[in-house]
Amino acid sequence: MAHLLGHRGCMESLRADLRDLQAAISDVSSRAGTGAVRFRSWKFPNRVSCDLDMGELLERYHYTDSDPEFTQHSHVVLLELVIDR
Repeated sequence: MAHLLGHRGCMESLRADLRDLQAAISDVSSRAGTGAVRFRSWKFPNRVSCDLDMGELLERYHYTDSDPEFTQHSHVVLLELVIDR
């Protein structure tokens, strides 16, 4: 699996999954009538998970050909955001 860390296709799929997951969370939260559940973020403990701007995070952590180390770091952050959701 280590050879897939930072792989463009894996990251694109993961990013799409995060967008879908965030949309599902927003949909459920709006239908429940109770609003978002306010718990500390696992990835960013100084923030509330529901207040994270997923669009901004997806823009910040992305694939890049020119910096494989950053790409691998981004891949790990995206995986951690799945846990955070």
